[in-house]
Amino acid sequence: METKIIKDAALKDKILGEVKSEIVRLEEIHNKRPGIAFVGFMGVPLGKYNIPFHVQLAEGLGFQVFNEIQPDDITEADLFKRIDELNRNDEIHAIVLLQPLPEHLIPVRIVNRIDPRKEVEGFHPLNMMGTLMPDIVEQFYPMCLPTALHELFKSNDIQVREESEWVLLLDDEFFSNQLVNMVTRTAFTKAVPKNCILTIINRNSQKLIEHCRRADYLVVVTKEPEYVKAEWLKPGVCIIDIYSNLVKEVPSKKDPGKLVPVIRGGVNVESVLGKAGAIFPIPGGLMSVVLAILLHNALTSFVNVIQAN
Repeated sequence: METKIIKDAALKDKILGEVKSEIVRLEEIHNKRPGIAFVGFMGVPLGKYNIPFHVQLAEGLGFQVFNEIQPDDITEADLFKRIDELNRNDEIHAIVLLQPLPEHLIPVRIVNRIDPRKEVEGFHPLNMMGTLMPDIVEQFYPMCLPTALHELFKSNDIQVREESEWVLLLDDEFFSNQLVNMVTRTAFTKAVPKNCILTIINRNSQKLIEHCRRADYLVVVTKEPEYVKAEWLKPGVCIIDIYSNLVKEVPSKKDPGKLVPVIRGGVNVESVLGKAGAIFPIPGGLMSVVLAILLHNALTSFVNVIQAN
């Protein structure tokens, strides 16, 4: 069996190209650019790489970027104060809270402090309600994760079979993390067709392997790099890897004096070749398109403000 490795740089580049072109067009008309603030922490895993990566990408597209690096020991009260200031800043149209956070901060409380009109990932509780109940709660933007998955399935001609079984494998830590738990449940409730089976299982469950072997679609969210074993899998399974783990840092091939991260997800791609039908790997895969959708939503926030004025 041939395993399709789905990264789809063309889709990501298409979305980002549309964002860049639209920012140029709008700036010519209104003499303004969309503003985006990245709130992050250098001391968390991948922080020193993720923050400059997001900043450089957004700046390259034409956003006015506010780089909000916060001290790792910041109190919740002080972070709330800073977020309130960003909410009031009319030059900022999108606020992105880069994950993970320092352990003493409660992610769902921090996200909830962001103005839902500026929270463009779909993580704010009101925005998640809008994803699940658009007829009752106003939806400002499409939630990034299910939107990206839908676009990737469409561009790669993946048809979800009726009565197929979806299994979401999460670490115990993510079950107790209210934000990750809510986001995962909301995103895949939206993404999985109603005529399919959806099971969410703890990585520590004694029935983990049993559920993995039944999965037609296996979603992996774990801090344990390359945890899932090929022998656990149903032949032809579609694997969607989500969580990026920093495994080590190595000298850059282009600049040996510079360290670059080695990132792995919960599944070793090489180990599932010939067993899985398709895999959305880490790095790349679904999460690169999620970022493109996020920046598209940030542009939409700017457009909404222009139209309101």
